[in-house]
Amino acid sequence: MSRPNLLLASLLLLSSAHAAPLATLQLGGSSAVQQYRIQGVVQSQRSAQLSVPVAGRLTRLAAHAGQTVKAGQLLAQVDGEAARQSAAAGQAQIAAANAQLEQARRDYQRSAKLAAEHFLSGAALEQAGAQLKTAEAQARAQIATARAAGAQAGLYRLTAPFAGTIARVDGDQGALAMPGQSIVELYDPTALRVELQLPASAYADIRQDAPVSLSWRGQALKVGRIEWFPAADAGSQTRTVRINLAAGSQPVVGEMASASFATRGKADVRLSVPAGAVSHQREFDAVYVVDATGKPSLRYVRLGTPQGDSYPVLSGLKAGERIAANAEQAAALTITHAGTR
Repeated sequence: MSRPNLLLASLLLLSSAHAAPLATLQLGGSSAVQQYRIQGVVQSQRSAQLSVPVAGRLTRLAAHAGQTVKAGQLLAQVDGEAARQSAAAGQAQIAAANAQLEQARRDYQRSAKLAAEHFLSGAALEQAGAQLKTAEAQARAQIATARAAGAQAGLYRLTAPFAGTIARVDGDQGALAMPGQSIVELYDPTALRVELQLPASAYADIRQDAPVSLSWRGQALKVGRIEWFPAADAGSQTRTVRINLAAGSQPVVGEMASASFATRGKADVRLSVPAGAVSHQREFDAVYVVDATGKPSLRYVRLGTPQGDSYPVLSGLKAGERIAANAEQAAALTITHAGTR
């Protein structure tokens, strides 16, 4: 810009400064309850790592990750041919025992009729009754044995204990499954919670009667029942808090969620200044502080990340001070005062 144009711009700026009085504002702190923030893991309230208690090869694997299953649905099956044959033999034994029992009952009924007509002695009737009782006991024993064999055969089948979603499958069809080895991991996506490990020192300062805010991927979550574990972990010196989510929440199991707890500490006094009051220098930010006579003077301050149309004040100002609402107007007045000096 040429020198005449620069002088003209300066004169226009000075004249506008004289034309309008300097707008100011007084800083007032806004109280905010101190918060303790921590992250926790999103979990399902119902989850299970499913395995079979017997060894065998996986002859069927009817589950895959992400699949939705119903309660009782077959997920995997281990080779248990011997157990199935034993169960079938048990059923045959039950049939035979029932047939023998039925025959013993008919025999006893005939003996009782003959004894009533005095064609059979009392001793013979007692013997028929003893045979009936023996047949009944044998039938009960055979039924119990067959049920045990059927239960043993059921150990080779892996079914869903509740409706849910398959989180992962750790087996392959044809692979050898060992007792207790996890084959399928299942969880219920309709009932979720966030589990947090609070340091024991911070746990005592948290207000359990105050609302808790919870967010996941920047989205607020609806908080349900909160469980405060009374005992601390001896190793990590932390205490567990579980925040159950309200129905309908859809965060991803295994991801992190952020929780914010109100503490018993003194409330923070937060200052903020509007963006228009800030003068951005080369390396620092500054505002114009106005004294009792209305004279503005530049003061360097440290500001935080802008929040909307204002900046939080980290240092350099205190509540009750008055600053210029428009940094450009205050700068022009400063030049005017300097020129008239």
